[in-house]
Amino acid sequence: MAPTDSTKKVLEDFIEIYKMNPCLWQVKNKEYHDRDKKENAYKLLIEKLREIEPDANKSVVVRKINNLRSNVRKEKKRYEQSVKSGASADEMYHVKLWYYDLFDFLHDQCIPRESSSNLDSDEDSCEVVE
Repeated sequence: MAPTDSTKKVLEDFIEIYKMNPCLWQVKNKEYHDRDKKENAYKLLIEKLREIEPDANKSVVVRKINNLRSNVRKEKKRYEQSVKSGASADEMYHVKLWYYDLFDFLHDQCIPRESSSNLDSDEDSCEVVE
């Protein structure tokens, strides 16, 4: 079911407020660990979401953000799998999510870290104590 124009506008504004508060989504930001900044940002998001959901609270906002981000990740994964498969331009998956581009600021946040091993492969690094 497609959202109405007024609901769509509120969600666009909601996503914009989220984007303007990196303390909520940018892990490497020093404000990410600042509880007061986060609470103020959540208050702004609660106010905006109350325009379409009058009983919205912090848990509803968090759930809404998680749902939106999850849908964006799924669409991105579908698109990337389509590209990897070597599908022709006609068969390539086209993103259908209307707010996908609004979350472009998160695409670099979704890259998993490279794993590292705590085991050294060098034999010289092991010391034998006699």
